[in-house]
Amino acid sequence: MSTILLLLDQKENRRVLADWLTARHELVADESDSALHKPFDLCIVDGHALDRLLPRLRARKDAENLVFLPVLLVASRHGVGMAKRHLWESVDELIATPIEKAELQARVEILLRARRLSSENAVLLRQLEAELKLAAHVQIDLLPSGLPSLPGFELAARSVPAREVGGDFYDWQQTAPDTFVLTVGDAMGRGMSAALLMATVRAAVRTVARLHPPAQALELVRFGLEADLIRTMGFVTLFHAQLDVAARRLLFVDAGHAHLFIRHMDGSFENLHPRGPALGIPARKPYEEGTFIFTPGDVLIIYTDGILDAEPNIMLDHAALAKHLEGSASAGEMVERLLSIATNKDTLPEDDITVVALCCLA
Repeated sequence: MSTILLLLDQKENRRVLADWLTARHELVADESDSALHKPFDLCIVDGHALDRLLPRLRARKDAENLVFLPVLLVASRHGVGMAKRHLWESVDELIATPIEKAELQARVEILLRARRLSSENAVLLRQLEAELKLAAHVQIDLLPSGLPSLPGFELAARSVPAREVGGDFYDWQQTAPDTFVLTVGDAMGRGMSAALLMATVRAAVRTVARLHPPAQALELVRFGLEADLIRTMGFVTLFHAQLDVAARRLLFVDAGHAHLFIRHMDGSFENLHPRGPALGIPARKPYEEGTFIFTPGDVLIIYTDGILDAEPNIMLDHAALAKHLEGSASAGEMVERLLSIATNKDTLPEDDITVVALCCLA
């Protein structure tokens, strides 16, 4: 049974409403202003009480947080204009005197039904938030938990989702004593749909990368996932590479990613080619591998487009990003500098952001 609080300075109106409502609802016994602190599902108030209690009533509604707490204002017909000053501040419905019993019952039922639906939605929202937090922990656990030992190289990486979960990812694995495989991806969209797409592609790439060089690996992934990606109109950009640590040789495939460059010791930069289409984009040509030989001081920077989306009015091309890294003492500092472009704000980034830096030391 729903509980109704009557805050009516006009005693006759209070008596009449109490007689009409008591058969179907429980009424708060306390008639004083302190009754606002007691549990109730609907407050019926008149203009005089509203003027006196408005700040406290507004605070009581705010305290309900996600749940709608309805307030029904009783006003004389000539006082309706005056009451409108308060209407959208703390009052949700208005009924004019003299009150019709059927009209009162209808308005009360509508407001109480809205509160029940709001309460149910709040429960569902809390469940969804709990599930998203769990999904976020799962996604974090999918990222590499530690940095690999790469003689002559230093590696750093970080990913910042725009929501609880996101579509960016980075991954690496040591497939042989001197062979290191690195993948950075950006799934279309944001949130849960992008996260599901990311997890699927990450698992597929990880499965084939151990036994196949980059181009063959992505061809196998494309063969396995392309039909599903086309049917769901999803796509993923990828940079997938294999590093021969001893030879300092990088074999790579750029599958529609393009957000990467080499920064040389003197501050100049170099784009890597060739490039191919993203996974999910129909293509006839097989993926082509590129090769790059590191020299001491070279840094491979891979990032996702969340950095560019964060500052749409600034030209953040590779030259600008390379210059932004001047004076960086480590791979970790480079990652943090680039992330700071998009994350040093009062609001969350609009898109997921990932940055990976691979430095050749010697």
